[in-house]
Amino acid sequence: MNKDKALLEALQNSYNDIISTPKETSYQQIRTRSAKQMQKAFSTIDVEIKGSENLPTEQGVIFIYNHLLNHPFFTVAKDFQITLDSHFISSVILEKYYNNPGTRVVRHALPEEENHKSYYDKFQYIRVYAKNFTPKALTKSEIKNTNKQFYHQAEEALENNISLVFSPEGSSYNTDESPGDFLKGIFKFASNQKQQPLIVPIVIANFDKLPSEAPFKCQIMPPFRMSDYGVNSSDSDALSVVVQSINQQYKQWVKDLSVEDKNFAREIAVLKNRIAHKKNKEDLFVFYGSSTIRLWKNLNLDFPNLNTLNLGFGGAFIHSLSDYFEVLFQRLEPKAIVLYLGGNDLTLGYSAKKITDEIVFFLEKAHKKFPDAIIYNIAIKPSLERENELTKIKEINTCLATLSQTLPYFFQIDFYQKMIRDNSIRKELFLQDGLHLNTEGYIVLKGAIEEKLYQLA
Repeated sequence: MNKDKALLEALQNSYNDIISTPKETSYQQIRTRSAKQMQKAFSTIDVEIKGSENLPTEQGVIFIYNHLLNHPFFTVAKDFQITLDSHFISSVILEKYYNNPGTRVVRHALPEEENHKSYYDKFQYIRVYAKNFTPKALTKSEIKNTNKQFYHQAEEALENNISLVFSPEGSSYNTDESPGDFLKGIFKFASNQKQQPLIVPIVIANFDKLPSEAPFKCQIMPPFRMSDYGVNSSDSDALSVVVQSINQQYKQWVKDLSVEDKNFAREIAVLKNRIAHKKNKEDLFVFYGSSTIRLWKNLNLDFPNLNTLNLGFGGAFIHSLSDYFEVLFQRLEPKAIVLYLGGNDLTLGYSAKKITDEIVFFLEKAHKKFPDAIIYNIAIKPSLERENELTKIKEINTCLATLSQTLPYFFQIDFYQKMIRDNSIRKELFLQDGLHLNTEGYIVLKGAIEEKLYQLA
């Protein structure tokens, strides 16, 4: 219950602060202020974020999400709740990774919803009338004309590189019912733009529950344009079918995300299948580790003279790699194993010594199973996302480099220093999330590995 109360208190503090800001405070300041406060609020609980490598570098894009109901516990004022999922996207994703929380589409308040109105009026978001929240005195014509303004305001925001956060459903649901039926509006809008904007799907699960009941989850899926589906205008005959297809895909995404998968079942199944279909298993260089390995799409092309096999799975801790080692390597006889591990364990609050000890334990386990194999370990990279952990990272890397001088089968690959220039992390080598490598980053990693192989040749 401590997590629940901590989040509620943080939400109430944010709400009270926003509604009490002076009238002269600009809406841009309000949006940023709220985003910073919400980042603190969500830091009081555990939120699982997947797929940050899919964040586009550009701004002025559309982030769509499945809108979840709020738990009644998170009521910050009379009959008013701060929507957790949309605030999470604006603050923890947009503000954190783009330094701009973007704009959102929010329904107009009913006359009796004074707290709703006093809060959202501060943000100057794009406002529309929602089906079940429309004043009775308004005519259909007035509602239609007001809602039409959405298209102009949304277009203006995108043109000014302000991203748009939007739920295509027009309503909210529990996780097990989510998403509802998608309306065509946002997809129609995107299809009609001269330069079609990227659409980034964000999948949300468990934000309708208490943190003590279930972990909040968020997964960022690969972005797309409507033209990728053959829809080049709002008049396209394919629009309705495409929207239905995206809607169905979303249902599966939510279902997959909501299922507890701490054991990496789906990813391990993919790796087992990859092993089974690997025809040539002679002189294998097996790359094994977390997302730095998993996301190396051009591994075979980067090392054409080596028989490589990629067995990386995202989010893996050292103990995860150790647990699945026997299962994945049972029918393999690698010539060499190239490891990347330890980075994710920093998020567990472990000391440098504990992480180093666990890596050494795993090295001994791998060597015992494959005494003739050479083991290469890629030094933990200095990422922007984990900049506050650089001291630990350097300590871990130094300990392993020292160890490599005493073990004839073990070699440390110095990747850390190659990611540093003028005492600063080379930002240009990372994806938008500041954690995963981009194409240029993998070129540097490839060079570091080739340099070590050349030294040992």
